[in-house]
Amino acid sequence: MLVLFVGETLTCFTLMRLPSLLRFYALSSVALGGLAIGLALEGGGVHLIPVAVAVVAVKALLVPFVIKRMAERSGASLRLVSSLRPSASWFVGIGVFGSGISLALHSPLYQMNNMIQTPALLPISFGVILVGLVMMIIRKDLLSQMIGFLVLENGIAAFSLSALGGIPVAIEFGVYSAVLIGAILMATLSQRVQNLLGTHDTSHLSELTD
Repeated sequence: MLVLFVGETLTCFTLMRLPSLLRFYALSSVALGGLAIGLALEGGGVHLIPVAVAVVAVKALLVPFVIKRMAERSGASLRLVSSLRPSASWFVGIGVFGSGISLALHSPLYQMNNMIQTPALLPISFGVILVGLVMMIIRKDLLSQMIGFLVLENGIAAFSLSALGGIPVAIEFGVYSAVLIGAILMATLSQRVQNLLGTHDTSHLSELTD
């Protein structure tokens, strides 16, 4: 599941069409849910099973549906905009992910690995967080930036699994409710920008200051 989680996240970094990007984001979220189930079966953390179900229901099903639906309603182009070509995105994505792993391996938290529930997942979660952050920076359209934020949130969720073995179910459901509401608000904002400017390209937002 770790390999799938990483591979699908890095693929998200390179894709330039919305349906494909949403599909791989959903698959990475399913892999994250699989990691939670694996930890539950391995360590007896039964509370992680409803968390895994919530991850799949919210992140793999509801959030992609909401974003795709809003994009279709606004008539937005399914072609996304980036500062990098897809081929260059692979190299940058791998470099960013590797930097996140290196940062985690040299962090004080990783040095105290006796306090970490799953040490192998910690550096990967750092890498995913950085990939999501850089994706928000290099992408020029609101839809891609929105998914970059969601990728970053997947990294934070993976960090909570690795460092804490998950957090209480009530808090997890609160977080995923906030993610869903945030996705709806961001998709609505994206639709308004599309209706106003005829594009999701954020470089055109400077026109609003005139």
